[in-house]
Amino acid sequence: MNLCKTQAVSGPLGDSRFRLLWFGQTLSYAGSAVFPVALTIALVKGIGSATDLGLVLASAAVGEGLFLLIGGVWADRLPRQKVMMAADATRAVAHVFLGVQIVSGQAGLTELMVASACVGAASGFFLPASSGLVASTVAPGLLQQANAFMAVSRRSAMLIGPAAATSIALTIGPGWAMVIDGGTFAVNVLTLSRLRIAHTAPQRDSFLTELRDGWVEVRERTWLWTNFLAHGLWNLSRTAYFTVGAATVITGLGGEVAWGAIAQGATIGAFAGALLSLRIRTSHPLVLANICLALGAIPLALIALEAHTALIAVGAGIMSFALGLMGTLWDTTVQQHVPADRISRVSAYDWLLSTALSPLGMALAGPLAVAIGAKATLYAAAALMVVSTVGVLALRDVRRIGPAGSQKSIGTPVSEET
Repeated sequence: MNLCKTQAVSGPLGDSRFRLLWFGQTLSYAGSAVFPVALTIALVKGIGSATDLGLVLASAAVGEGLFLLIGGVWADRLPRQKVMMAADATRAVAHVFLGVQIVSGQAGLTELMVASACVGAASGFFLPASSGLVASTVAPGLLQQANAFMAVSRRSAMLIGPAAATSIALTIGPGWAMVIDGGTFAVNVLTLSRLRIAHTAPQRDSFLTELRDGWVEVRERTWLWTNFLAHGLWNLSRTAYFTVGAATVITGLGGEVAWGAIAQGATIGAFAGALLSLRIRTSHPLVLANICLALGAIPLALIALEAHTALIAVGAGIMSFALGLMGTLWDTTVQQHVPADRISRVSAYDWLLSTALSPLGMALAGPLAVAIGAKATLYAAAALMVVSTVGVLALRDVRRIGPAGSQKSIGTPVSEET
């Protein structure tokens, strides 16, 4: 039995390269899930305040945003697993430093902000590289399943990570939780070092030229840049759920316990969506993906309607279920239709444009609720979600995009790196 037939029977995990990548990524996801929880407990309960926490977490977000495009260029220039190794080595050192500082009681705000910014900057390199590496480890026909396995790991970490972080932090301390967290990144470095993928060094141009070439790939594909805009507006709208929605539930619809139940419903839904993405097949992936995103309006509307907590939790589960499914469909479509030697740069633009408006939304949602009312803000956010995601389906290119090799496929198929 040849390799392709073996993979077809056993799925992506039948390829040792993907097994190594999947195992290491799972550890990275777990570490990423532990980080904000352990840091929150350390700062709010021990050495800092909510303001300090905001500054430290903001440092990570700023670091990531500043380095995404830089990371995208270098991930297309160098072997992607080596870029990921360097990024996770940096995260390992930064997390261990944070943990030691917290354990020793010597953690100052400046040191924590700098270390957190290093974590964010490393993520700016890691994310574009990881987006481009999956397609190099499996046969083309197994790409969606491979992305689904990654999604299941990511959602599992979101489900288990916070509870694990809390348990460790409350038993041996949040500082040690950070040290253990750093260890997960170190193990991933070792795992990635065993990954053997052929790499042909591309012809080098100037950094700005290569950055521009990545943007050209985005600009020339209508289905790509219009979805970037839709994702950005969707994430902007979702900030109302985490701010005005959370405040409405906590102050008037059941308190902290109710919001906790809603958050748990969302986590379970995301995990279920990732599981379904292992099996689902569609010839119109972006049609289904954008319909999934439109379902995100449900919990916003339910909170505005002052529905029962259980119903809102179901709505949150539906939103996250659809988001988990959408993520796999989107990642697979991009990997199939963007050239492999430019996919990390395209992925960097995706991450940047999809999240660029979120800080603005977080800052403005509260004042907007004061000005026009919480209900009106939630309804407006829900409407923007639906209009932005369903609206792009009016474009023929978005409706026609299909799996690479199908008659409905448009754009350049992903090339092989191995």
